[in-house]
Amino acid sequence: MNTKRGQVTLFVILGIVIVAIIVLLLAFRKDIMPMTGTPENLDKVMRNIDKGIKECMANSADEPIKRIGLQGGYLSTPEGSYRRWNDNAISYLCYNQAGKETCTNRFLTLGNMERQLSEAIKENMGKCFDIEGFADLGLIKTIEVMPVDNMDVKVIITKDIVTVELNAKVEVKGSGGSKVNKKFEVPIRSPLGELYDVSQDILDAETAIGRFDQLTYMLAKMSRYTIYIQKPYPDKIYQIKLREKDYIFQFAVEGEPS
Repeated sequence: MNTKRGQVTLFVILGIVIVAIIVLLLAFRKDIMPMTGTPENLDKVMRNIDKGIKECMANSADEPIKRIGLQGGYLSTPEGSYRRWNDNAISYLCYNQAGKETCTNRFLTLGNMERQLSEAIKENMGKCFDIEGFADLGLIKTIEVMPVDNMDVKVIITKDIVTVELNAKVEVKGSGGSKVNKKFEVPIRSPLGELYDVSQDILDAETAIGRFDQLTYMLAKMSRYTIYIQKPYPDKIYQIKLREKDYIFQFAVEGEPS
């Protein structure tokens, strides 16, 4: 009697285990069964790639955008082109004219800064660019991720946005066809363009009369900007920022030692 009861109990336990396994298989079948290259899965993979590439672009742009402001519009500062101050190599944007109060404008342009940033961001992207990793294929065994073709980085500086564009053909193929993306764009909020415009107003005054009245300028601009003038002998350093914002554009005006 006890033997029969024990056998029944064993069969009941086995039945419960089998039912539990079936329920788990049904519940997690998407996670444990290989998925095919359907149009939906192709879309998912391309979205993963798009997200990964854009995160890499944004991370790669953050440091150069900050540094180009702190260094007066130049990421590279050759000897004789900058003033070392507060641990920063601050570029001269106006060179001394011997015996005169005025200076000679170096003519930094937005295009020049865009080219520098493009090169720096492209170089930085090499440290985080991983198409296979971005794809996150997981159990999708039937999708092929094509290598990147013609990777080109472009930067556009506007008043309050630095836009990073990547032109690179990325293709994923599967049984449901293929998906292709050729352009990735990341807008990064930064007042670099606007503060550059302010720097040009300052340089216009320095090249014309050899001085700049920051108090009058700030009042005329309704206190939108905060401008500091530092005077480490014999130079001047202008620091420009939006009021109550952190981003700084600073540059040096070369002076003449007495």
